[in-house]
Amino acid sequence: MNTSNLIPTPDNWYWPPSQSITSCLVSDNAVVVQWDNDRRSKLHPLWLRDNCCCALCLHQVTRENLLDLRDIPEDIRATAVEVDAEGALCISWSGCNHVSRFNPAWLYANSGHQPSAPFNPAFWGTAQLSEPPTFYANDSLISDELLYEVLLSVARHGIARLRDLPTDIELVEAFALRIGAIRETHFDRIFDVISKADGDSNAYTSEYLAAHTDIPTREAPPGIQILHSRVADAEGGESLMTDGFKVAQDIEQEFPEYYKTLTTTKWCYANRAGPKDYRWEAPTIGLDDQGKLLEIRMLPFSRAPLQGSFEDIQKAYAALRCYMVKANSPEYQMRFSFKAGDLIIFDNRRILHGRAEFFPSTGDRSLRGTYLDRDDVFSKIRQLQRQLLLTR
Repeated sequence: MNTSNLIPTPDNWYWPPSQSITSCLVSDNAVVVQWDNDRRSKLHPLWLRDNCCCALCLHQVTRENLLDLRDIPEDIRATAVEVDAEGALCISWSGCNHVSRFNPAWLYANSGHQPSAPFNPAFWGTAQLSEPPTFYANDSLISDELLYEVLLSVARHGIARLRDLPTDIELVEAFALRIGAIRETHFDRIFDVISKADGDSNAYTSEYLAAHTDIPTREAPPGIQILHSRVADAEGGESLMTDGFKVAQDIEQEFPEYYKTLTTTKWCYANRAGPKDYRWEAPTIGLDDQGKLLEIRMLPFSRAPLQGSFEDIQKAYAALRCYMVKANSPEYQMRFSFKAGDLIIFDNRRILHGRAEFFPSTGDRSLRGTYLDRDDVFSKIRQLQRQLLLTR
């Protein structure tokens, strides 16, 4: 095992090995680190001092800061730097006898050489993925290694499928809790997708469902949806899945004016059945502060009246129609059937899902589902990554 794994970090006690430090020096009040791949980092002394992970500066159990920024001199500077025998960067500070020690793998990852998003998404149409990335449970068991691969697929492709699972009613809850806390919504903590005469959503009918995301009616829609097929005897009901980010990417290239409208015009989605009245306004394509794709909100059967000028409404509907046509076209939408024991897990704020009509008179169809938040998946991936690293 690389010895850098044993050097503490602010995040955790272990970090996957990466680059090594070949040299370091102090120049113009910056700590300059040269890496073995010829890259260089120019590190600010305030940033370094603030991220010291010694027992005086960081609680060794909670991994939360003990050092208060107000106690760090604004003019702090490094007086000496060296690389110790284990490869750690060691820094002595002005005005005190304190020495900070930094794990090189952690330092490399957090000094601008690795993307802040640790899981680079791969956008897809049906030319790239015609079915969900599929994994098989061994004797109905889901090992940590298998769960790790499944969640990596969700982070990368937005979707994964597990097969050969039992159809126990408790399975979807148990699987979800292995990842994180269940996100309870007005559809309850765990829900059953079956045809109901008094259902409060079109999902609880046997009708065709166009591509959509769930619960854009809330300020923060659930990030992850899990569906477990318990009974799959009815004819029809094929599952339809679309990478909403791929659709958005292609519209930006082909129809930039539509893309601008989709990222700025706020549509309202509302739950208008029953005593509750959830509604939220947001663009169809949500971007982060760097203009990168963050989420898709699309629920055609819960769209409320658009608020806008006469002229803007024409543009808004044209752009939305363009998105919906692409999202429901064979070029983008994969189509597959559930088998009893299948489990699908997907990013509800990226992947649009739908359903072909099914025919209850030909047999039963039952899915059991729940929601998580995205950061539960990312947290579990990091946890499993460290855990599996230590056992290899």
